[in-house]
Amino acid sequence: MQTYQSIKELTRGLNNGAKLLNDMFLKRKTVAIKYDDALDTLEGDENKLKHLLSFGVIVQNGDSLELDDSYQKFFEEVLAVNEDINIASVQMYVDKLKLGINSYLVAENNRKTQLLKEIRHTFKSIENATCRNVMDLKRNVAATYKQEPNFKIKELRLRDFDEKAKLIEELIKQTEKIIVEQPIFFSTVSDIGLKQTIREVREGLRDSAHGLIAISAQIIDYLNRIEYQSRVVKRIRQLKYLRDQVMLEGSTNVMAFLSDTNDVWMEKQPKYTTRVSLDFLRNDDAALDILSNIRQRLNRKTAVKVRLAEKIDNVYLEEAKETSRVFDHQAIINGFLAQSADLFHYVWNYRFEIETNTEQRLVLFLQLASQYNENLKYVPETNVIDNIEYPIIYPK
Repeated sequence: MQTYQSIKELTRGLNNGAKLLNDMFLKRKTVAIKYDDALDTLEGDENKLKHLLSFGVIVQNGDSLELDDSYQKFFEEVLAVNEDINIASVQMYVDKLKLGINSYLVAENNRKTQLLKEIRHTFKSIENATCRNVMDLKRNVAATYKQEPNFKIKELRLRDFDEKAKLIEELIKQTEKIIVEQPIFFSTVSDIGLKQTIREVREGLRDSAHGLIAISAQIIDYLNRIEYQSRVVKRIRQLKYLRDQVMLEGSTNVMAFLSDTNDVWMEKQPKYTTRVSLDFLRNDDAALDILSNIRQRLNRKTAVKVRLAEKIDNVYLEEAKETSRVFDHQAIINGFLAQSADLFHYVWNYRFEIETNTEQRLVLFLQLASQYNENLKYVPETNVIDNIEYPIIYPK
Protein backbone atom coordinates (compact mmCIF):
# COMPACT_ATOMS: atom_id res chain seq x y z
CA MET A 1 0.00 0.00 0.00
CA GLN A 2 1.29 3.44 -0.94
CA THR A 3 1.64 6.23 1.62
CA TYR A 4 1.51 10.00 1.32
CA GLN A 5 4.91 11.66 1.51
CA SER A 6 3.80 15.21 2.46
CA ILE A 7 0.87 17.21 3.81
CA LYS A 8 0.46 18.83 0.40
CA GLU A 9 0.12 15.44 -1.28
CA LEU A 10 -2.30 14.24 1.41
CA THR A 11 -4.61 17.26 1.17
CA ARG A 12 -4.62 17.08 -2.63
CA GLY A 13 -5.54 13.39 -2.58
CA LEU A 14 -8.35 13.92 -0.04
CA ASN A 15 -9.65 16.94 -1.94
CA ASN A 16 -9.97 14.96 -5.19
CA GLY A 17 -12.23 12.43 -3.44
CA ALA A 18 -13.89 14.90 -1.06
CA LYS A 19 -17.43 14.26 -2.37
CA LEU A 20 -17.15 10.49 -1.90
CA LEU A 21 -15.41 10.79 1.49
CA ASN A 22 -18.14 13.10 2.74
CA ASP A 23 -20.85 10.70 1.57
CA MET A 24 -19.13 7.70 3.14
CA PHE A 25 -18.55 9.51 6.43
CA LEU A 26 -22.21 10.55 6.69
CA LYS A 27 -23.35 6.96 6.02
CA ARG A 28 -20.57 5.24 7.99
CA LYS A 29 -22.99 3.61 10.47
CA THR A 30 -26.05 3.02 8.28
CA VAL A 31 -25.43 2.10 4.65
CA ALA A 32 -22.66 0.10 2.95
CA ILE A 33 -21.30 1.96 -0.08
CA LYS A 34 -21.09 -0.20 -3.21
CA TYR A 35 -18.22 0.15 -5.68
CA ASP A 36 -20.52 1.24 -8.52
CA ASP A 37 -22.30 3.79 -6.30
CA ALA A 38 -18.95 5.24 -5.25
CA LEU A 39 -17.97 5.51 -8.90
CA ASP A 40 -21.19 7.38 -9.66
CA THR A 41 -20.49 9.78 -6.79
CA LEU A 42 -17.12 10.58 -8.35
CA GLU A 43 -18.87 11.18 -11.70
CA GLY A 44 -17.37 8.04 -13.23
CA ASP A 45 -13.72 9.00 -12.60
CA GLU A 46 -12.31 5.60 -11.63
CA ASN A 47 -8.77 6.97 -11.31
CA LYS A 48 -9.80 9.02 -8.24
CA LEU A 49 -11.37 5.95 -6.67
CA LYS A 50 -8.33 3.76 -7.37
CA HIS A 51 -6.09 6.50 -5.92
CA LEU A 52 -8.01 6.45 -2.61
CA LEU A 53 -7.91 2.65 -2.53
CA SER A 54 -4.20 2.42 -3.31
CA PHE A 55 -3.29 4.94 -0.57
CA GLY A 56 -5.47 3.17 2.01
CA VAL A 57 -7.95 6.01 2.56
CA ILE A 58 -10.74 3.62 1.52
CA VAL A 59 -10.78 -0.14 2.15
CA GLN A 60 -12.62 -2.58 -0.13
CA ASN A 61 -14.46 -5.58 1.35
CA GLY A 62 -15.94 -7.58 -1.48
CA ASP A 63 -18.20 -5.23 -3.40
CA SER A 64 -18.50 -2.77 -0.50
CA LEU A 65 -16.25 0.13 0.39
CA GLU A 66 -15.47 1.49 3.86
CA LEU A 67 -13.42 4.34 5.26
CA ASP A 68 -10.13 3.24 6.72
CA ASP A 69 -10.36 3.10 10.50
CA SER A 70 -7.54 5.62 11.05
CA TYR A 71 -9.09 8.18 8.71
CA GLN A 72 -12.56 7.68 10.17
CA LYS A 73 -11.27 8.22 13.72
CA PHE A 74 -9.36 11.29 12.54
CA PHE A 75 -12.50 12.81 10.97
CA GLU A 76 -14.58 11.98 14.05
CA GLU A 77 -12.08 13.56 16.44
CA VAL A 78 -11.68 16.72 14.36
CA LEU A 79 -15.46 17.11 13.97
CA ALA A 80 -16.05 16.15 17.66
CA VAL A 81 -18.53 13.38 16.80
CA ASN A 82 -16.53 10.36 17.96
CA GLU A 83 -18.26 7.81 20.19
CA ASP A 84 -15.12 6.17 21.60
CA ILE A 85 -13.64 7.62 24.79
CA ASN A 86 -9.86 7.42 24.26
CA ILE A 87 -8.58 7.00 27.80
CA ALA A 88 -5.39 5.25 26.70
CA SER A 89 -4.08 8.41 25.05
CA VAL A 90 -4.23 10.35 28.32
CA GLN A 91 -2.41 7.55 30.16
CA MET A 92 0.22 7.57 27.42
CA TYR A 93 0.71 11.32 27.91
CA VAL A 94 1.05 10.84 31.68
CA ASP A 95 3.82 8.26 31.17
CA LYS A 96 5.46 10.54 28.61
CA LEU A 97 5.32 13.43 31.09
CA LYS A 98 7.06 11.38 33.80
CA LEU A 99 9.75 10.36 31.33
CA GLY A 100 10.25 13.97 30.20
CA ILE A 101 10.65 15.31 33.75
CA ASN A 102 13.09 12.57 34.76
CA SER A 103 15.08 13.13 31.56
CA TYR A 104 15.25 16.88 32.22
CA LEU A 105 16.65 16.37 35.73
CA VAL A 106 19.61 14.31 34.42
CA ALA A 107 20.15 16.00 31.03
CA GLU A 108 22.95 18.33 30.03
CA ASN A 109 22.28 22.07 29.90
CA ASN A 110 22.29 22.20 26.10
CA ARG A 111 19.39 19.72 25.91
CA LYS A 112 17.21 21.10 28.70
CA THR A 113 15.56 23.74 26.50
CA GLN A 114 14.28 21.12 24.05
CA LEU A 115 13.11 18.82 26.85
CA LEU A 116 11.33 21.74 28.53
CA LYS A 117 9.45 22.45 25.32
CA GLU A 118 8.36 18.80 25.10
CA ILE A 119 7.15 18.87 28.71
CA ARG A 120 5.03 21.98 28.06
CA HIS A 121 3.58 20.34 24.96
CA THR A 122 2.78 17.13 26.90
CA PHE A 123 1.01 19.09 29.65
CA LYS A 124 -1.20 20.84 27.07
CA SER A 125 -1.87 17.51 25.34
CA ILE A 126 -3.07 16.00 28.63
CA GLU A 127 -5.41 18.94 29.22
CA ASN A 128 -6.80 18.88 25.66
CA ALA A 129 -7.29 15.09 25.62
CA THR A 130 -8.99 15.10 29.03
CA CYS A 131 -11.28 17.97 28.11
CA ARG A 132 -12.20 16.29 24.79
CA ASN A 133 -12.91 12.97 26.53
CA VAL A 134 -15.19 14.68 29.05
CA MET A 135 -17.15 16.43 26.28
CA ASP A 136 -17.41 13.19 24.27
CA LEU A 137 -18.53 11.32 27.37
CA LYS A 138 -21.23 13.88 28.16
CA ARG A 139 -22.54 13.83 24.58
CA ASN A 140 -22.52 10.03 24.32
CA VAL A 141 -24.29 9.57 27.68
CA ALA A 142 -27.15 11.83 26.59
CA ALA A 143 -27.34 10.28 23.10
CA THR A 144 -27.38 6.72 24.46
CA TYR A 145 -30.19 7.44 26.91
CA LYS A 146 -32.33 9.30 24.37
CA GLN A 147 -31.72 7.23 21.22
CA GLU A 148 -30.98 3.62 22.23
CA PRO A 149 -34.33 1.72 22.03
CA ASN A 150 -33.20 -1.41 23.89
CA PHE A 151 -33.32 -0.94 27.68
CA LYS A 152 -30.70 -3.63 28.38
CA ILE A 153 -28.18 -2.25 25.85
CA LYS A 154 -28.86 1.25 27.14
CA GLU A 155 -28.10 0.17 30.72
CA LEU A 156 -24.91 -1.70 29.71
CA ARG A 157 -23.54 1.28 27.80
CA LEU A 158 -24.34 3.74 30.57
CA ARG A 159 -22.55 1.56 33.10
CA ASP A 160 -19.56 1.38 30.74
CA PHE A 161 -19.57 5.18 30.48
CA ASP A 162 -19.64 5.35 34.29
CA GLU A 163 -16.50 3.18 34.47
CA LYS A 164 -14.78 5.36 31.88
CA ALA A 165 -15.68 8.47 33.87
CA LYS A 166 -13.96 6.94 36.91
CA LEU A 167 -10.85 6.17 34.81
CA ILE A 168 -10.71 9.74 33.50
CA GLU A 169 -11.02 11.03 37.05
CA GLU A 170 -8.14 8.79 38.13
CA LEU A 171 -5.95 10.08 35.29
CA ILE A 172 -6.68 13.67 36.35
CA LYS A 173 -5.54 12.78 39.87
CA GLN A 174 -2.35 11.20 38.50
CA THR A 175 -1.51 14.35 36.55
CA GLU A 176 -2.07 16.57 39.57
CA LYS A 177 -0.02 14.13 41.65
CA ILE A 178 2.93 14.53 39.28
CA ILE A 179 2.78 18.30 39.70
CA VAL A 180 2.71 18.00 43.49
CA GLU A 181 5.36 15.26 43.83
CA GLN A 182 7.99 16.94 41.64
CA PRO A 183 8.98 19.96 43.80
CA ILE A 184 12.63 19.75 42.73
CA PHE A 185 11.80 20.05 39.07
CA PHE A 186 9.28 22.88 39.40
CA SER A 187 11.42 24.81 41.89
CA THR A 188 14.59 24.63 39.77
CA VAL A 189 12.95 25.51 36.47
CA SER A 190 12.46 29.25 36.12
CA ASP A 191 10.72 29.14 32.74
CA ILE A 192 7.75 31.56 32.69
CA GLY A 193 6.08 29.66 29.85
CA LEU A 194 6.09 26.42 31.85
CA LYS A 195 4.57 28.08 34.92
CA GLN A 196 1.82 29.61 32.80
CA THR A 197 1.19 26.25 31.14
CA ILE A 198 0.97 24.52 34.55
CA ARG A 199 -1.54 27.10 35.75
CA GLU A 200 -3.70 26.69 32.65
CA VAL A 201 -3.52 22.89 32.82
CA ARG A 202 -4.57 22.81 36.49
CA GLU A 203 -7.54 25.06 35.75
CA GLY A 204 -8.54 22.90 32.77
CA LEU A 205 -8.25 19.69 34.78
CA ARG A 206 -10.30 21.25 37.60
CA ASP A 207 -13.07 22.12 35.13
CA SER A 208 -12.94 18.60 33.69
CA ALA A 209 -13.22 17.11 37.20
CA HIS A 210 -16.32 19.22 37.89
CA GLY A 211 -17.76 18.09 34.54
CA LEU A 212 -17.18 14.45 35.50
CA ILE A 213 -19.10 14.94 38.75
CA ALA A 214 -22.09 16.23 36.79
CA ILE A 215 -21.80 13.37 34.26
CA SER A 216 -21.68 10.73 37.02
CA ALA A 217 -24.78 12.23 38.64
CA GLN A 218 -26.54 12.24 35.25
CA ILE A 219 -25.64 8.58 34.65
CA ILE A 220 -27.03 7.59 38.06
CA ASP A 221 -30.25 9.48 37.29
CA TYR A 222 -30.54 7.79 33.87
CA LEU A 223 -29.94 4.33 35.35
CA ASN A 224 -32.64 4.91 37.97
CA ARG A 225 -35.06 5.98 35.23
CA ILE A 226 -34.23 2.91 33.15
CA GLU A 227 -34.81 0.62 36.11
CA TYR A 228 -38.17 2.25 36.81
CA GLN A 229 -39.21 2.17 33.14
CA SER A 230 -38.14 -1.47 32.84
CA ARG A 231 -40.34 -2.42 35.80
CA VAL A 232 -43.29 -0.54 34.30
CA VAL A 233 -42.85 -2.11 30.86
CA LYS A 234 -42.51 -5.59 32.38
CA ARG A 235 -45.76 -5.18 34.32
CA ILE A 236 -47.58 -3.79 31.31
CA ARG A 237 -46.46 -6.76 29.21
CA GLN A 238 -47.67 -9.14 31.91
CA LEU A 239 -51.07 -7.42 31.95
CA LYS A 240 -51.25 -7.47 28.15
CA TYR A 241 -50.46 -11.20 28.10
CA LEU A 242 -53.18 -11.91 30.66
CA ARG A 243 -55.64 -9.79 28.69
CA ASP A 244 -54.82 -11.57 25.41
CA GLN A 245 -55.30 -14.93 27.15
CA VAL A 246 -58.64 -13.73 28.67
CA MET A 247 -57.22 -14.26 32.16
CA LEU A 248 -57.02 -10.65 33.34
CA GLU A 249 -60.18 -10.53 35.45
CA GLY A 250 -59.87 -14.07 36.79
CA SER A 251 -56.18 -14.02 37.74
CA THR A 252 -55.73 -10.43 38.98
CA ASN A 253 -57.58 -7.76 40.92
CA VAL A 254 -56.84 -5.07 38.32
CA MET A 255 -60.49 -4.24 37.66
CA ALA A 256 -61.26 -3.95 41.37
CA PHE A 257 -58.17 -1.83 41.91
CA LEU A 258 -59.09 0.51 39.05
CA SER A 259 -62.68 0.81 40.26
CA ASP A 260 -61.42 1.97 43.69
CA THR A 261 -58.97 4.48 42.16
CA ASN A 262 -60.41 7.96 41.68
CA ASP A 263 -57.27 9.87 40.74
CA VAL A 264 -57.85 13.14 38.90
CA TRP A 265 -54.19 13.85 38.13
CA MET A 266 -55.04 15.33 34.74
CA GLU A 267 -57.25 18.02 36.22
CA LYS A 268 -55.87 21.37 37.29
CA GLN A 269 -55.26 21.91 40.98
CA PRO A 270 -58.11 24.07 42.36
CA LYS A 271 -57.24 27.43 43.86
CA TYR A 272 -59.41 29.03 46.54
CA THR A 273 -59.48 32.77 47.24
CA THR A 274 -60.45 34.33 50.56
CA ARG A 275 -62.64 37.40 50.23
CA VAL A 276 -62.22 40.38 52.56
CA SER A 277 -65.23 41.12 54.75
CA LEU A 278 -67.15 44.40 54.39
CA ASP A 279 -66.73 45.16 58.10
CA PHE A 280 -62.95 44.98 57.70
CA LEU A 281 -63.02 47.36 54.71
CA ARG A 282 -65.23 49.85 56.57
CA ASN A 283 -63.66 49.89 60.01
CA ASP A 284 -59.98 48.86 59.77
CA ASP A 285 -57.25 51.32 58.73
CA ALA A 286 -55.25 48.46 57.13
CA ALA A 287 -57.98 48.23 54.49
CA LEU A 288 -56.82 51.58 53.04
CA ASP A 289 -53.65 49.97 51.63
CA ILE A 290 -55.68 47.15 50.05
CA LEU A 291 -58.11 49.59 48.43
CA SER A 292 -55.22 51.73 47.20
CA ASN A 293 -53.56 48.72 45.51
CA ILE A 294 -56.84 47.72 43.88
CA ARG A 295 -57.35 51.22 42.56
CA GLN A 296 -53.87 51.24 41.01
CA ARG A 297 -54.50 47.91 39.30
CA LEU A 298 -57.79 49.09 37.87
CA ASN A 299 -56.17 52.26 36.52
CA ARG A 300 -53.51 50.21 34.72
CA LYS A 301 -56.05 48.03 32.93
CA THR A 302 -57.04 48.99 29.38
CA ALA A 303 -60.65 48.83 28.45
CA VAL A 304 -61.24 46.35 25.67
CA LYS A 305 -64.35 46.75 23.58
CA VAL A 306 -66.22 43.47 23.25
CA ARG A 307 -66.90 42.62 19.63
CA LEU A 308 -69.48 40.11 18.52
CA ALA A 309 -68.31 37.30 16.33
CA GLU A 310 -69.73 36.93 12.85
CA LYS A 311 -72.30 34.31 12.02
CA ILE A 312 -70.83 30.82 11.56
CA ASP A 313 -70.92 29.69 7.93
CA ASN A 314 -73.24 26.75 7.26
CA VAL A 315 -70.36 24.90 5.60
CA TYR A 316 -68.72 24.39 9.00
CA LEU A 317 -71.98 23.08 10.50
CA GLU A 318 -72.47 20.32 7.94
CA GLU A 319 -71.50 16.80 8.93
CA ALA A 320 -68.51 15.31 7.17
CA LYS A 321 -66.98 11.85 7.24
CA GLU A 322 -63.31 11.06 7.04
CA THR A 323 -62.10 7.56 6.29
CA SER A 324 -58.67 6.47 7.51
CA ARG A 325 -56.72 3.35 6.59
CA VAL A 326 -55.79 1.10 9.54
CA PHE A 327 -53.78 -2.12 9.27
CA ASP A 328 -54.18 -5.07 11.63
CA HIS A 329 -50.54 -5.23 12.77
CA GLN A 330 -51.04 -8.31 14.94
CA ALA A 331 -52.61 -10.35 12.14
CA ILE A 332 -49.86 -9.35 9.68
CA ILE A 333 -47.02 -10.12 12.10
CA ASN A 334 -48.59 -13.46 13.03
CA GLY A 335 -48.62 -14.41 9.35
CA PHE A 336 -45.02 -13.26 8.98
CA LEU A 337 -43.79 -15.30 11.97
CA ALA A 338 -45.40 -18.41 10.46
CA GLN A 339 -43.31 -18.30 7.25
CA SER A 340 -39.61 -17.95 6.30
CA ALA A 341 -39.40 -14.89 4.00
CA ASP A 342 -37.83 -11.64 5.23
CA LEU A 343 -40.12 -8.91 6.60
CA PHE A 344 -39.75 -6.38 3.76
CA HIS A 345 -40.38 -9.00 1.06
CA TYR A 346 -43.39 -10.27 3.02
CA VAL A 347 -44.96 -6.79 3.40
CA TRP A 348 -44.06 -5.82 -0.16
CA ASN A 349 -45.94 -8.84 -1.63
CA TYR A 350 -48.74 -9.00 0.95
CA ARG A 351 -52.20 -9.13 -0.62
CA PHE A 352 -54.37 -6.51 1.05
CA GLU A 353 -58.11 -6.35 0.48
CA ILE A 354 -57.82 -2.70 -0.54
CA GLU A 355 -55.19 -1.38 -2.94
CA THR A 356 -52.06 -0.30 -1.03
CA ASN A 357 -49.38 1.94 -2.54
CA THR A 358 -45.61 1.82 -2.06
CA GLU A 359 -45.49 4.53 0.62
CA GLN A 360 -48.10 2.77 2.77
CA ARG A 361 -46.18 -0.52 2.55
CA LEU A 362 -42.93 1.21 3.55
CA VAL A 363 -44.61 2.84 6.56
CA LEU A 364 -46.12 -0.51 7.57
CA PHE A 365 -42.69 -2.18 7.31
CA LEU A 366 -41.11 0.42 9.63
CA GLN A 367 -43.99 0.16 12.12
CA LEU A 368 -43.74 -3.64 12.31
CA ALA A 369 -39.93 -3.55 12.61
CA SER A 370 -40.08 -1.16 15.57
CA GLN A 371 -43.21 -2.51 17.27
CA TYR A 372 -42.25 -6.22 17.28
CA ASN A 373 -38.50 -5.86 17.69
CA GLU A 374 -38.26 -8.72 20.20
CA ASN A 375 -39.73 -11.23 17.74
CA LEU A 376 -37.40 -10.30 14.88
CA LYS A 377 -33.82 -11.24 13.92
CA TYR A 378 -31.69 -8.67 12.10
CA VAL A 379 -28.87 -9.69 9.76
CA PRO A 380 -26.09 -7.37 8.51
CA GLU A 381 -26.93 -7.86 4.81
CA THR A 382 -29.26 -5.61 2.81
CA ASN A 383 -31.30 -6.08 -0.35
CA VAL A 384 -32.83 -3.82 -3.01
CA ILE A 385 -36.36 -3.78 -4.47
CA ASP A 386 -37.38 -1.08 -6.99
CA ASN A 387 -34.33 1.07 -6.06
CA ILE A 388 -35.25 0.78 -2.35
CA GLU A 389 -32.45 -0.59 -0.18
CA TYR A 390 -33.77 -2.24 2.97
CA PRO A 391 -32.37 -4.30 5.89
CA ILE A 392 -33.10 -8.02 5.88
CA ILE A 393 -35.18 -9.06 8.91
CA TYR A 394 -36.24 -12.67 9.64
CA PRO A 395 -38.55 -14.07 12.32
CA LYS A 396 -36.81 -15.52 15.38
